[in-house]
Amino acid sequence: MDLTIVQKEILQELIAIYREKNRPVKGTEIAIRLNRNPGTIRNQMQALRALNLVDGVPGPKGGYVPTSSAYRAVGLISGEEEISVPIYKGDERVEGVYVEKIVFDTVAHEKSCSSMIYIKGDTKIFNEGDIVKIGPTYHNKIIIFGKVSGRDDIDHILLIDVIGVTSIPNITVKSIAIKEDLIWLSPDTNIKDAAKIFYDNNINGAPIISNGNLVGILTLHDLAYALSNSLENESVEKIMAKNPLTITPDKKVYDALILMEKQGVGRLIVVDKDSKVIGIITRTDVLKLIEGALFPKILKELIDKKEL
Repeated sequence: MDLTIVQKEILQELIAIYREKNRPVKGTEIAIRLNRNPGTIRNQMQALRALNLVDGVPGPKGGYVPTSSAYRAVGLISGEEEISVPIYKGDERVEGVYVEKIVFDTVAHEKSCSSMIYIKGDTKIFNEGDIVKIGPTYHNKIIIFGKVSGRDDIDHILLIDVIGVTSIPNITVKSIAIKEDLIWLSPDTNIKDAAKIFYDNNINGAPIISNGNLVGILTLHDLAYALSNSLENESVEKIMAKNPLTITPDKKVYDALILMEKQGVGRLIVVDKDSKVIGIITRTDVLKLIEGALFPKILKELIDKKEL
């Protein structure tokens, strides 16, 4: 459906306000947002109603609401099918504004990289020089950091000078969790012996297992506390953290990172459906994955196993 620039602008603003307010939108609200004459909005609304793109709601609390055809006309998906990719200005999420599409238009320039960010919502919220964060995206959890260098209020595009991009590949925890030669301790292990095991194997944490069951976790912080309080001859059971955080191997690596960040821990114990310990995933593992150090090896393993 071919719409004029004015009709497209009005329809996009109607959808944006309707999503924000969740009620019929008055023509004067659109006129104020677009800095246009209310009479112009009323005339265009009649044309949009004739195209079955808006419905009128009578009464003092009435106004206009977009139809499902309106969303399709401007390239949006209506209802619960929509996946929302957030955008932040500074540290604050911008409510009612979501990212539709990300286009990198310069990537080969020696000193700069720019991107066009197509958004749903009011581009006038953003000003040149604003520092923004886009994402994470739904599939590969791409996050873009950048500075607004311009905007197109008609087509709802932000122009971004890209400062940095990061992504966590869309793979499961089992792909990077340490499985072979997993180092674990029994509850009666001497603290001094545990410290030597940590040193010899260059690790910062280990699960505590008794009769095949996970009963706790010991970290380098726990050992430092014990040794500084002359508890080296006690068992690790005395200082281990009980009820350690766990994750199943089918969860995404992104889910593991979010759980670690939320709980303020550096590792998660990977357990199967029977709560049997099958591995461990650490923050360092995830960082290596993001940096690209682990990805080629993991990709080859997934291809060899026909899991990709």
